[in-house]
Amino acid sequence: MKRGGLFYDPKQPVESFKELLRGLVVGYEFDVKGLLLNDGSIEPLPREAAVVGKVLEISIKHYLRRRLLQVDELVCIPASSDRTYPDFTFNGPLISPNRFAVDIKCARRNAKGDKTSYSITIGTFDAEYFHYPDDKVANIEMPYSSYAAHLALIALYDYVETTAKNVELIVVEKWRVATRKRSSGTRCYIAAVSEIDALRREAGAFSSEEEFNTYWRAQAVKPEKLSKWREKRKGGPR
Repeated sequence: MKRGGLFYDPKQPVESFKELLRGLVVGYEFDVKGLLLNDGSIEPLPREAAVVGKVLEISIKHYLRRRLLQVDELVCIPASSDRTYPDFTFNGPLISPNRFAVDIKCARRNAKGDKTSYSITIGTFDAEYFHYPDDKVANIEMPYSSYAAHLALIALYDYVETTAKNVELIVVEKWRVATRKRSSGTRCYIAAVSEIDALRREAGAFSSEEEFNTYWRAQAVKPEKLSKWREKRKGGPR
């Protein structure tokens, strides 16, 4: 099926949607000059990766929304809050009966340009929706298992002349780029591979999504969280 110049093959839904999403962001350019002040002057973006990444993420979301206006029968539902997964839920007649979860991630390249300068977080392993994928719980738009695939739209960039340059957008399945390491020493975040070539090839540590799920669901979760989840499924404390 073809809509708005984009093709989707229902016989290969995941790979086809990944290509469709890549097509949606073709032509994207980061066009933010800096921070506009009340007096009309423009200050350069701060060097902090978190600030640059957030501005880049907003720019990509804005571009994606404009492109989606040109595509019939493809529905994009943005997250209801900053704490809700995913950034975008895609469904609609074009890709029915499937729906896809898409998160936007941004990462600065290192000085050599062969790795990300820090680990990309591609998910959290202590979320209720991850451990109870068939349930509609807090902080997720739809049950986790109802998505045909969980994808990341990753923006790789260089920090040059106080802004993001050489932005490359890649679309990957999260489990395919995941490692067996955390991206934070204090939080339950799953790290993606840091080698940029491996990101492009989706060459992570797992051979299947089932292996990924089994490994990360086996990691320790705070007892109080587990107790809360279990009580909820018993109908609450008596």
